Amino acid sequence: MTVLTRYIIREYLKILALGAATFVLIFFVVELFERINVVIVHKAPLYVLLEYFIYALPPFFSQTLPFAVLLSTLITLGIRARNNEIVAMQAHGIGTYRIISPLFVLAIMATAFLFVCNETVVPYAVRKADYIWTVKVKKEKKRAFFRLNKIWYHGDEAIYNIRLLEPKDNALRGVTIYQFDKDFNVRRRMDAREARWKRDRWFFSQVVIRDFSPGGEVSTTVHEKREIVLAESLEDFKKGVKHPEEMSYRELKEYVAKIKGEGYNYSRYLVDLHVKVAFPFVNLIMVLIGSPLALLTGRRRGGGIAQGVGLSLVVGFIYWVAFSLTLSMGHAGILPPLIAAWTPNVFFGLVGGAMLESIHQ
Repeated sequence: MTVLTRYIIREYLKILALGAATFVLIFFVVELFERINVVIVHKAPLYVLLEYFIYALPPFFSQTLPFAVLLSTLITLGIRARNNEIVAMQAHGIGTYRIISPLFVLAIMATAFLFVCNETVVPYAVRKADYIWTVKVKKEKKRAFFRLNKIWYHGDEAIYNIRLLEPKDNALRGVTIYQFDKDFNVRRRMDAREARWKRDRWFFSQVVIRDFSPGGEVSTTVHEKREIVLAESLEDFKKGVKHPEEMSYRELKEYVAKIKGEGYNYSRYLVDLHVKVAFPFVNLIMVLIGSPLALLTGRRRGGGIAQGVGLSLVVGFIYWVAFSLTLSMGHAGILPPLIAAWTPNVFFGLVGGAMLESIHQ
């Protein structure tokens, strides 16, 4: 490793550490102001709030790392350009690609690191933070669970087994309900293809109802459509949904295969599956688009930290809007899942590559 490479890496990592620390500080301040009232109302100990912060931090860090990478790229190269260090390097025959190559190596390492974290630490942390906030802080009873790729909900007099919950359609797919008497004997079982939440009521489709008498007799009725009164609302069942960020790539892939095999709409989850691979590469895209921006603007008077922060906010905001837009279009079925997940990376990558090539010539 040359002296120049070590110098660029050292300066880059110092700013990256400072940027990451700043994001973490902002996270703690914002979360504290948002959560403290609930903690006070429910009289939860402050150490529980600290425990929540500890587990909520990894998901936040995984979302903000690419933007810390962008910030570090813009400031590191911007300062070097403003101080004419880039010109001095080029005067000694060091090309643009050679100057920024250490940043791409670090970006590749950040991509691998983020993918590993999203597969291991982040899913566990998301589940743990949700449990701490719901049970330990808000003192709510944990009734809903996600087990064996299904939602299980324990009501006061019934147990629900739900294969798929579609928030967009306010619908449950593949519903089985076991109702019990006071001695916990099964008195009724209901199986339905679908249940929809409309006007604060449940409307079931393709329902089979089996009533069990104390003597062991079973009577069966079938209904194409039927309104059924339940004590639980759609919001109660949503608490048992396991969101994609709570799953690793392998778990989400298995879940997609399961609901696809059962004939349900799986495109929404397929988008999230592709995002799990696409999003870590944002680190590489941020260096690709940040490097030429820093070299182009850093020579101007006033370049440096303030300019780097400003550009980071603008570029980061534009990317996040584009990412959210294509993701929403993928979830809505307007874009194919693969295109929805990768379009922002491909577009910004091409723009960054074109800018980099233009300043290299």
